Amino acid sequence: MVEKNYLTREEYKLWKYIEDKEIVDSELIRMIFPEITSNKKNKLLYGLYKKGYLKRAKKDLYYNPAKLKNLYKLALRIKEGYIGLGSALRYYNLIEYEDFTITVITRNFREKIPLKGANYEVKYIPFKKYFTGFVLRDDIYISTIEKTMFDCFVRPREIGFVNITKALYDAPINWRKFMAFFKGVNNNALCQRTGYVLEMMKEYINLKIPSFVFEYLEKRVKNPVKLMPVKGRSVYNQKWKIQDNMGREKIVSWWQ
Repeated sequence: MVEKNYLTREEYKLWKYIEDKEIVDSELIRMIFPEITSNKKNKLLYGLYKKGYLKRAKKDLYYNPAKLKNLYKLALRIKEGYIGLGSALRYYNLIEYEDFTITVITRNFREKIPLKGANYEVKYIPFKKYFTGFVLRDDIYISTIEKTMFDCFVRPREIGFVNITKALYDAPINWRKFMAFFKGVNNNALCQRTGYVLEMMKEYINLKIPSFVFEYLEKRVKNPVKLMPVKGRSVYNQKWKIQDNMGREKIVSWWQ
C-alpha cells in the first residue's frame, strides 16, 4: 500500500472534492474551483500525485486506482482510438481469459503504457487504413462485433486463431456487415487466411456461413501465403493457397 503524505490545506480541500472520482483532469478542477488559476490547478494535482493520492496517466490526466472501474474509458482518454481485438472480445463475452492488457486501436499511434496501481497495461496498435468500424457503447468507443472479428484476422498474432475460432462460433455475426470490411481492401492474404479458417469451421464444426462469403473470398486467392507469419512445418492447401503452419487440431482445439 502506498504511504500517503501530509497534504497542504489547499490540497486537502481539493482532495475532499475529488477522492471519489475515477479520472481527474484540469478541466474537472476548473468546474469545481473556477477561481483557481491553471498554474495552481496543475501544481495541486501534481502534489496529490507526488504524495500518492493519484496516479498520473499523462500530462493533466490523473486517476485514482482505488476508485477506478472503467479502465477502457481511461485508456481512451490517454490516446484517442477504439477498444479492439482481445479487449473487444472480452467486452462482448466472446473470450473468457483476462491477460491484463487493454488493447486500443489507433490511427497511427503505437505504445505500451502501464496503468500503475491497476495492474494493467494499455497497448496502442496503429491500424491506419483499417481505422474504422467502431461505435459508442457504455460511454466508450469500441469496434462492432463484425469489425472486431475482421481486425482479429488482420492481426491474428495479437489474439491467436484458437481464440478467433472460438469467438466466431459464439458471435452473433451479421455476415454482410462482416464482408463489407473486406471489399475495397487491397489485401489478398487477409482474404485467403479468412476463407481458409471459415471453411475449416464450416466443414469441421458445421458453422453456418452463407455461400456469398466464400464466393467473394475465393476470388481474392492469389499467391501462396502462410497462415501465421512464423516459422514451422506446414501443410499446403491448394484451394486457398495457404501454408497451414498451425494445423486444424490446434486451431479448433476447444471443440469437443
